[in-house]
Formats: sequence, structure tokens, C-alpha cells
Amino acid sequence: MKRLTIRTVRNIALGTIIVVTLYILLQSLHLAPKQLETTTRKSLEAISHLTPESLWRSHGSKVMKVTSLFGQDNQLYEGAIRSHEEHNRNHGYDQRVLREKIVSRYWSKPTYLLSTIVEELAKPKELRAEWLMWVGPDVIILNPHVPVEPFLPPEDFSKVNFLGTRDSEGFSAGVFFVRVHEWSVKLLVDVLNAGQSHPEIELATDKSQAAFETVLRSDRFREQVSYQPRLWYNGYQMNTTNFEGVRGDLLVHFHDIGGDKWTAMADTIARTAERKKKWEVPFEETTYEREIADYWDRIRKARRLLGMAQQRTDDNAVYEAVRRLQYATTYEVDDLEKMRGGMIGLQNALRLKGNERIVE
Repeated sequence: MKRLTIRTVRNIALGTIIVVTLYILLQSLHLAPKQLETTTRKSLEAISHLTPESLWRSHGSKVMKVTSLFGQDNQLYEGAIRSHEEHNRNHGYDQRVLREKIVSRYWSKPTYLLSTIVEELAKPKELRAEWLMWVGPDVIILNPHVPVEPFLPPEDFSKVNFLGTRDSEGFSAGVFFVRVHEWSVKLLVDVLNAGQSHPEIELATDKSQAAFETVLRSDRFREQVSYQPRLWYNGYQMNTTNFEGVRGDLLVHFHDIGGDKWTAMADTIARTAERKKKWEVPFEETTYEREIADYWDRIRKARRLLGMAQQRTDDNAVYEAVRRLQYATTYEVDDLEKMRGGMIGLQNALRLKGNERIVE
């Protein structure tokens, strides 16, 4: 009898984990038995075509990009995905593209993210991606010289497992980062089940985005979530001519601009040479490094102030100031003015003076 190698055993284990995970997941979404059988069979077929080399190759970067494009042929979305190629080559990013619908349109995103994270967790640690970067198919790279690793949490923020952005309507699901971690498995399972415990999600236009926002704000997950300035990596094209970003920005997201969306995307894709000349800037010449350093330092200062206030919460003024700053550091850390106002308010409540004050 032929002896199985360690690599073969790992491959079998990986395939089993992915199929079982998808099976349980799809059952939780109440799919009909025929749909469940078909999806599970397709998963098995896909896994059988993977070679050991593709399953266990080392990543060139700690980040893997993930997106989806299925259904009717859409050359504009295909062009947007191709715009990532130079960026991926420059920085060593793998990019996964979901080409077949797994479940209903809105739930394929979290399902695919979950299966990808499970696949990565089944690998030896040294061969895993550390973070997944979700990018929608309506995102075009403008400046391939900007790496995404600088956006990730520094070592003293190791408990942060999710990085995202907000707009005036709340969480924006077009671009975000999720750590390859057991925490993320739990998060995505809750996202997929959120519609059952929160029926209002079924009324939302983008159900998966509404589910993400609901779960990210829950007590179970919110302390491991950090919102970053949206213009860093989720700037919107406002109409056919106006982009809210500046020269050197990483990308443009063609987010909900109605009938103008296809015209704007087509124009941006067609004018590649002009786009490169207009938007490409070496990373060192952008404002990213300074802004990112300031962002994490601001959170450190807020944490320091909250630590100083721990023994003073019997004072009503301090208690209220702590409550406001805690809210800001949880939900508004991307807002410089609200964070600054919260810190100054707590400093004043603590009656800090001179060198005791952390921010002015």
C-alpha cells in the first residue's frame, strides 16, 4: 500500500475543511437540498483541480486581494480587475476572483471570504496570507506605487482584526481588510446569519453590507474593528468628471453614481496612459506615510488618556468625557476633529495642565 506524504494529507485535510465549512454554511442559509448538493459537488470539483503547489505556495506578501465577478459578461468590471495587475506585480499580491455564484448575489461575498480564510488557516502558518483585502469589481487602481501594507495595524495594535471605512450612510463595503484569523471566521459566520436575527437586513438594498455593519457594531466584534479615513483606499467617483481624491491616491471606487457609472468607468479605463501620468506618484511623495502615522498615534494618545481616567470615573464630568472618547475611538476614529475634541474634553475634565496635557 502506497504511503501518503505529509503534503498529500494536508491537501486532503484542506479540501475536507473547505467542503465541510461550505456545507454547514449553506445549510445555515436554508438552501434547498438540490442547491446544496450542486454547490458542494462544485466545491469538490474545484478542489480536485488544485495542485499541491498552488495550495501550498508561499505568498510574496502578507496581503491577498479578493474580489468577485460573475453573472452577465461585463467588460468594464473586467477592465477594473485588470487595473490591479501592475499593482499586484509591484508588491507581490495574489488576487482571487470568484467567478461563480455560490449563493444569492448578496451573500456570495462573505461566503467566499469565509472559504478563503478557512483555506488559508489550513495552511502552515509561514505559508498563509495574513490579511485579505476585499476590493469590489468597480474599483480601479490609480497609483500602483502605493503598497497596502502601511494601512495595516502596527504591532501594538495586534488585536485589530478588521479595517474598514465609512461614508455618510455608514460602513462602506467596497474595500476593506480582514485578518486571516479565527476571529474573522466567527465574524463572517455571524454576517451570514445576521439576516435571521435582524429581519430588517432583508429590506436593505445591499444586504451583505447591512449585515456587515450590524455585526461589526455588535459587542462581540466592535473592539477589534478600526475605521480609517475613507479617502486612503476607498475614494469615490462622484460623477463622470469629479473624483473626490487627490493625485497620488491608490484607487477610485465607482460607488453608486447611477447611470453615470458606466460612462465614468469606461472613460477611466480607456485613458490608461493619461491616467498614469496624472495619478501615479511614488509612495514616498504622497501624504500617506504621515497621515497613517498620525492616525495610529492619535489612537495611542486616546488610549493613554482613557487609562489616566480609569480611577476618576466617579467624577460625573470625567465619566461623561470618558464615555464620549470611548465612543469616538470605537466608531469615529477616522474623524480627526471628533477624536481631537474627545481627547481635549477628557483632558479638561481631568484638569490636566502644562506637560500633563497630551493634545492641544
